Amino acid sequence: MASSDAGQPGRAARELRAGLRLARHNPALREVHVRLLISLAWAESERGRVELGFRLLDEAEALVAAPQWPILLGQRALLLKRSGRNAEALRQYDAAVGLLNDMAHPSDLVKALNNRSLVHLEAGHVRLARADLRRCVEIAARHGFTLHVAMARTNLGCLDVIAGDLPSALRAFTLSDADYRSLAPGRLANLAVERARALVAAGLYREADRQLADAVQRATQQQLGHTYADALQVRAEAALLAGEPIAAARWASRARAAFLGRANVRRAALAALLELRADQAAGAVDQETVVRRAGALAGRLTRLGLTEDARVAHLVKIRALVSAGRPRRAAEQIGRQAGPRRTDRLDTRLLWHLTRAEVAASAGRAGEARRSLLAGVTALHRYRARFGCADLQTGAAVHGRDLARAGLAAALSGGSANAVYRWSERVRAQALLLPPVRPPDDPIAAEALEELRQLRHSLREAELAGRPTRSFRSRSEELQRVIRERAWATPGPRDAVPSAPAPLAAVTAELAGAALVLYVNAGDILHALVVTDRAASVVALGRRATAEEAVRRLRADLDAQAGRAMPGRLAAVVRAATRRDADLVGATVLDPVLPLVGDRELVVVPTGMLLTTPWHTLPACASRPVTVAPSVAVWLAARRRLHAGAPTGGAVVVSGPGIHRGEAEARAVASLHPGAVVLTGAEATPAAALIALAGARVAHVAAHGQHQTENPLFSTLELTGGPLMGYDVQGLRVAPRTVVLSCCDLGLTDVRHGDEALGMPTALLAAGTATVVASVARVGDEAATEAMVAYHRAVVAGRSPAAALAEAATGDQPSAFVCFGAG
Repeated sequence: MASSDAGQPGRAARELRAGLRLARHNPALREVHVRLLISLAWAESERGRVELGFRLLDEAEALVAAPQWPILLGQRALLLKRSGRNAEALRQYDAAVGLLNDMAHPSDLVKALNNRSLVHLEAGHVRLARADLRRCVEIAARHGFTLHVAMARTNLGCLDVIAGDLPSALRAFTLSDADYRSLAPGRLANLAVERARALVAAGLYREADRQLADAVQRATQQQLGHTYADALQVRAEAALLAGEPIAAARWASRARAAFLGRANVRRAALAALLELRADQAAGAVDQETVVRRAGALAGRLTRLGLTEDARVAHLVKIRALVSAGRPRRAAEQIGRQAGPRRTDRLDTRLLWHLTRAEVAASAGRAGEARRSLLAGVTALHRYRARFGCADLQTGAAVHGRDLARAGLAAALSGGSANAVYRWSERVRAQALLLPPVRPPDDPIAAEALEELRQLRHSLREAELAGRPTRSFRSRSEELQRVIRERAWATPGPRDAVPSAPAPLAAVTAELAGAALVLYVNAGDILHALVVTDRAASVVALGRRATAEEAVRRLRADLDAQAGRAMPGRLAAVVRAATRRDADLVGATVLDPVLPLVGDRELVVVPTGMLLTTPWHTLPACASRPVTVAPSVAVWLAARRRLHAGAPTGGAVVVSGPGIHRGEAEARAVASLHPGAVVLTGAEATPAAALIALAGARVAHVAAHGQHQTENPLFSTLELTGGPLMGYDVQGLRVAPRTVVLSCCDLGLTDVRHGDEALGMPTALLAAGTATVVASVARVGDEAATEAMVAYHRAVVAGRSPAAALAEAATGDQPSAFVCFGAG
């Protein structure tokens, strides 16, 4: 039983068979004999030997006495449920629960309630499932069954995933994880699958795939056949969400085969639907084949009682009819479909809106198509508002990828600059528009963050001393996992509703003579919407891939020459490469719009990797003020903060260790701001810096910086005693008005679907900072000091941050500093 509870059916089977050899021929052990058979039935079915499991239960039934009858019913129900025969399973569970009581059979009642909840869950009876689980937790807690409390908590988390309350679900999984690690490590594979399912729902498909790779390995080693098949199916969902339909089809096919091997036709049918959607997305089959397969699947799913999935199959069929050039037939089919239900999964609801839009567009009803797409985007925004951490808020945008593409393509084809602007703003950087949520006080997360800070400091010292760092890195990864998972549990504002984009007239007024250049991507072609006080126009630019590769090379050129004394010939080669790549970036993304822009200041809203462009290296921007923002709405919000009441604090200047001219830079900058708080040397600790930053009018930090690509919220500013990280910034009660980061790379961001940017600049903007100045490449100490002192001198003289940075960028060295936010 201990091996079974630990999720080790192979080991359990060996032990149970050893027990059977002792009990089979001893009449005095008949009750034990029956219990051994019942338990062995589960162990063998988990190993994929489902029919053998049922035969063992039949053998037990011939011997069972009345007190053991409900235990046999519960075990048969479990095998029926794992075989997809849910209606039969529910009848057996109902009978078992009716015969058990929490005084005589507490353990068996707890198991029956926990397992019956899963049948209710798959039937969509969430209220009944939750009632079973709450009763299960109450009985298990009263009898001290800690493991069963954890198992029920896990299933309550599964209910929260269905309800869209992912923070609560992820919190439950984190708590169960701690119990499983100490009490039943064998159950971690199943927990990893459920956590991955929640992460897919949150749009964090890379993190989900890492969980699933571990789950597949564990399930294979432990012979957990059902968990193995389940992991394959969720892995297919993650791959499809990641835009990798060929991989998704492969995983779904393997999942279908695994479920069929367990005689679970229900789950096999769901895997077949997933495989079909992947084939359709990959273009692996013609649309008429999709129509036939989807129609057959819809009928099969309906007969199996999987009504929501049957509706999904119908929607897949209707989309295929549109693509096959049969709009009339598609319109007939969509007319027979009921609209999305309140209890439907987000994916189902968004697919409904997308399909309706495609049918309407194919019939020439552009207005109806636009309304359907907008309804889908609004549903996604409300879903996202339930999340309180930037990681989940930005990840969720991937669910609206197809809606965004369809809406933007329609706007561009219509040729209306206003339509392009409005649709772009509806689907761009929406997470930054949610009300900021300060993470709740969490001692575990705070302790992990402080340990990580000290560990990063020790790791750096070990690297410099040439000592081994493997143990430091392993512990660092574990601490990052803890911090991130604790942050996922932060609830969101919930009642936040998407606001309509500001009218173009209001944008033009705020520009005050500057020009707005908003980049959008349709397919692989970049377009620019240019807004000036004269007109709004859309300009086709060229391939996005060409522009992004040019930006990568330009940043690499800047990295190569930052702070390095190179031989004259090599330095000349690098400078020539920098000029060449800067010219190419300019020719691709800026030169085509210059006739419309003229010599105006620029407000740039990039897409994708263009957000990391070092604009002042481009010939047309060498001395031109340039402000960069993730969206027009974010820029307008930053401008409002800029014009709000005066900040409570003054200037703060911080210098971290190991910067050759850091302290000299700090003193020079501070001399331009009378009364500035200066933190250098031993005083420049993360704790002291965070206290000083709160509510500051301007904050200048000169330190070593490091952008973390895997998780940008772990990007660091190296201070005395350890780094200050993006997660620290989220905890600021009052953000500084302006932040200047005189360090390498911290202007970089991880740009997710929907141009959702995650990095130090966006963390500060989300916390309430109006303007952030940071570098998108490495910078040399001397060049940084020269540029930063010139920048502050211009600001004190009355220049705006964007204009001051343009003046400071006119030196001999190319500047990678960018002005983000209000400008």
